[in-house]
Amino acid sequence: MSDSDQNNDDKLFESIRQGNIDAYEMLFKKYYLSMCMIARRIVEDEDVAKDLVQEIFIRLWEKRETYDFRETADIFLYVSVRNKCFDYLRSRKNLPLQEGLSAAGNEYFFHDILIEEETYRIVMEAIDTLPAQSGRIIKLSLEGKQNKEISENLGISVNTVKSLKYKAMDTLREVLKDYFYLLLVFLAENN
Repeated sequence: MSDSDQNNDDKLFESIRQGNIDAYEMLFKKYYLSMCMIARRIVEDEDVAKDLVQEIFIRLWEKRETYDFRETADIFLYVSVRNKCFDYLRSRKNLPLQEGLSAAGNEYFFHDILIEEETYRIVMEAIDTLPAQSGRIIKLSLEGKQNKEISENLGISVNTVKSLKYKAMDTLREVLKDYFYLLLVFLAENN
């Protein structure tokens, strides 16, 4: 997370503490999807994952004045997800694949998921800054679609797909800087 992002999240937390619902909604929109993805990977149930994340955000709003936000927003929220999910699993005495792992093993499991999902969130935010058509092309590429399939899906020529994809990748290289290689990894995994 860049210093600028950190300062923005710190300001969001302070605004939320003061009861600013718009700041709360911004934080929710920024992290909800990635938190749900992490929770789903841990509890292996999409509906339960969504419920757990919603409970975290409800509690955040209800307890906003008493929270001491010492961590960054992403760390605070992701640790909240981890704890809520592990509490849920313990209460059900129903641990998924990692059930034989120790507490340290659970931490490594969570850490791996967190890195993957946070990276995905960063890449998707960068893609969302692209012009709409270019963003759709990159997202379809991430889904494993070839240029011909993308052209058919979007009703444009293969050459247009190639051209827009090339320009989009150039833009993403600039926007993502140090993270660009991760986009290439995601594209390689899906092709």
